[in-house]
Amino acid sequence: MLKDSARGYGWLTITLHWVCAVLIIGLFGLGIYMTDLSYYSPWYHKGPALHISLGLTLLLLMVIHVVWRLINPLPDNLPGHSRVTLGAAKTVKYLLYALIFIIIASGYLITTAEGKPASLFSVIDFPSLIKLSAVNVDRAGEIHELLAWAIVIVAALHAGAALFHHFVLRDKTLVRMLKPSKTSDLKDRSI
Repeated sequence: MLKDSARGYGWLTITLHWVCAVLIIGLFGLGIYMTDLSYYSPWYHKGPALHISLGLTLLLLMVIHVVWRLINPLPDNLPGHSRVTLGAAKTVKYLLYALIFIIIASGYLITTAEGKPASLFSVIDFPSLIKLSAVNVDRAGEIHELLAWAIVIVAALHAGAALFHHFVLRDKTLVRMLKPSKTSDLKDRSI
């Protein structure tokens, strides 16, 4: 039940999905919190260091997620989903992936702009590859903030669609991302 199957997602996909979701929510909240910190706040340096480490953790988990997605079969589509529904779901998924990777890249550029590495909990350093001018750091910061809000909006739509499928359409869309399906399940049961 670690791997995905035609019936549904396995534990690894489900775990990666929810850990990444929690990280994104935490990163967003921490980012908002950090914008109001004064120089004398104890979190003035702790907050950004934690934000960077969590962002790099998200990067590593997303790379694992993409590789895992490429080497595992996708579960079969649930019966009754139209092409429009399936197309919208795929579009939102790819949009979220793109936004996540772009926001991580902008955060990395901000962090390493002065030539210092980005540190993952002081265990792994990601070296600086490009130095940015102050103007470009500000641009990267604006992109970072704008994309953070975009991720929240798209993720809210994604969550709303999952809840709609669960409570209104009463299909297994959400359930498949909560627990792995047993390979012995022979038919798709509505809840």
